[in-house]
Amino acid sequence: LLYEEARVLSRADGAVTLETLESGEVRTLPAEQLLYANELPEEGVEDMTRLNYLHEPALLANLRHRFARDHVYTYTGKICIAVNPFNWQVSKPLYVESLLRTYRRQALGELPPHVYAIAEDAYQRIADDGGSNQSVLVSGESGAGKTESVKIMMQYLAVVSMSGSQNRVASQVMATNPLLEAFGNARTSRNNNSSRFGKFIEIQFDSQRRMSGARIHIYLLEKSRVVQQASGERNYHVFYQLLRGLSAEDCAASYLDVLEMEQLRLVNQSGCTTIDGVDDGADLQKTREAMAAIDMGEEERHQVLRTLAAVLLLAQLEFDQDGEEHSSVAGAAQPLLEQAAELVAIEPADLSHALCTRRLVTRDDVVTVPLNREQSGDSRDALAKALYGKLFSWLVERCNEKLVDDSASTAFVGILDIFGFEQFQTNSFEQLCINYANERLQQQFNWDIFKAEQAEYEAEGIEWQAIEFVDNQECLDLIDKKSSMGLLHLLDEECKIQRGTDEKFAQKARQTHAEHKDFDAPKGDQLTFAVKHYAGCVAYLCSGFREKNKDTLHQDLAAVMQQSQAEVVLALFPSEAPERESKRAGKPKAKGSDTMTVGSQFMTQLSSLMRTINAT
Repeated sequence: LLYEEARVLSRADGAVTLETLESGEVRTLPAEQLLYANELPEEGVEDMTRLNYLHEPALLANLRHRFARDHVYTYTGKICIAVNPFNWQVSKPLYVESLLRTYRRQALGELPPHVYAIAEDAYQRIADDGGSNQSVLVSGESGAGKTESVKIMMQYLAVVSMSGSQNRVASQVMATNPLLEAFGNARTSRNNNSSRFGKFIEIQFDSQRRMSGARIHIYLLEKSRVVQQASGERNYHVFYQLLRGLSAEDCAASYLDVLEMEQLRLVNQSGCTTIDGVDDGADLQKTREAMAAIDMGEEERHQVLRTLAAVLLLAQLEFDQDGEEHSSVAGAAQPLLEQAAELVAIEPADLSHALCTRRLVTRDDVVTVPLNREQSGDSRDALAKALYGKLFSWLVERCNEKLVDDSASTAFVGILDIFGFEQFQTNSFEQLCINYANERLQQQFNWDIFKAEQAEYEAEGIEWQAIEFVDNQECLDLIDKKSSMGLLHLLDEECKIQRGTDEKFAQKARQTHAEHKDFDAPKGDQLTFAVKHYAGCVAYLCSGFREKNKDTLHQDLAAVMQQSQAEVVLALFPSEAPERESKRAGKPKAKGSDTMTVGSQFMTQLSSLMRTINAT
């Protein structure tokens, strides 16, 4: 809907004649279609619960009014709404330390709206409420400024809680930001620094309310970005940092001195390799410093960068195919094969064999089956994604090894920075999971704000008109309810079928949910279905859903990586010998995260996150 401000010229028989303020157009409309506008003071209203007329256009008008006067923050009760100015001249004065300290020990609402006040409110509550844990949810669409808001709150908590030796702890906690951004953020069509994973960081405090540690939980890294990016987007920042920040000597040692960036498949697909105002080369030094800050040794840091170089070179491999469609690494790619293998300390022949063949275990024998060129290319991409995804998870584990201090912690402030609602020209499995997470957060918002407020008013016997809001439980059921075969469960079932396909999944989704009010199936494209989310209707293309949901690396490739002589690579691919022994003994295999589909694991993680949030 489009709302316009207007002044009333006359009223007659239930109709109102108005003149729009912007264009001067005169229109006559039924009175019931009109909403009263607020007369705003010069600086607008800091807390929108104080507006005389409270409806969507009134909220938007106040936000626009304040934004035009460089007021980035506005409250709605205990919610702080931030409008991203995309202007450093506006932003810089908002985050100087002198201003930060003015919010210390000030109640929410005593000073002008600021994200500092939200962080202070959480900090006061762990200090004043007997050490009760707190959670801050940061939500918004992609590009709204969620990641920056999280960093600002973390900086506030670090400053107000530091003393003595805690300076080092706070510095280590803050060092996780540039590290995780380098490996987990990328330029998208909406945002130059988009988080392509979800993060819930529990900032721990001791009995003196000093920052004592932190625990990082991550959700759903977008691994498909490693091998494919849309036009105008980039791969993860760290690849560009590596290519622009390595010294000539290190570049040669990593075999990245032969190929130009424009020749590298993982960074040349989208036509975008730079970001205005970003110095990738200088940022590599920040990433190295962040690794050092969490006490990663020089050899560990060296192996991390060599593994990244191996991913870049691995993706360059091309394959030939004989008359029987048996593939082999192309002759021209043999040097690249040897270089990539050396960087991760494995034998080139073993890597080549694992990429071009597949072992099948039958009841009586083990059969080696040649792969064709396309299948070998898929194996190459699967290994590149697995290497990068496991490296990212390992870095988070290294952060937690250094930062978590449960023995000293008496309370935490949890800050959630999770992907915003997404709707692109083409939406895939990742967008379904991301938008599902946002549906869950929207439901949490409804419960916390509307239902809790109504319950409080009713308990106190205050007469008021109940606020009507959209309950999105039915949309959540469409996605995750097992008894009605929600979309993610339906996808899991299709992944279990040996001859399952994306086409069959799309067909079953259409058949199963044809009558659901939040489901739509365009007739012109049998591979597409649409979900009517709270934030809008999104069409999803099912191509690649099964592979992305299974996200499995064939054991042959994993076995090669398990022979690595590099400690970091070995940590990424731990031996599965105990599992094989239990199989031979006839013992049932434990159900762990490695055996779950991405969808199942994400549903489990999201449920756990919601329980944590509800307990704070």
